[in-house]
Amino acid sequence: MTRHQVSAEIRSVLTAPRGHRFPRTNTRPPQLAVPALESASAWTETHQDRQERLLRQMGDNPRVAYMLEHGPLPNWVTVARHHREEKARQAQLAEAASHAEPEPALPRGRHRAPRPWWAWPATAISSTLLLGLNALEVMGQNLTHPISFLT
Repeated sequence: MTRHQVSAEIRSVLTAPRGHRFPRTNTRPPQLAVPALESASAWTETHQDRQERLLRQMGDNPRVAYMLEHGPLPNWVTVARHHREEKARQAQLAEAASHAEPEPALPRGRHRAPRPWWAWPATAISSTLLLGLNALEVMGQNLTHPISFLT
């Protein structure tokens, strides 16, 4: 078996820990999520000052321009919009509930004993036989009274 010389670049790849052997060409350098502040005075800026500064920066936006000209919206406008959205949401839920299929009845559990199917038919048959027996007895008494010599 012949031994081959391994170049320094290949040796560095082979000795690198797993996950660091090959460069990732499609990755971007990490960017900060929050842009850096220009000066230390930005840290001492109040909420009102920051709001005014941001509104001046967004002056070309038509909504911001309208707000700067006419003032912010009164609270009742926001509340009315929330009420309209809530009513629309409830109407959608009611419509969806009306179109939904009714829930199927739960099947009887196996823990209950089945009802006897023969209870009512047996009662009907026995009461009919008893009524017939009583009718025969009454008819037999009526037949034997006029014919007294048979008894």
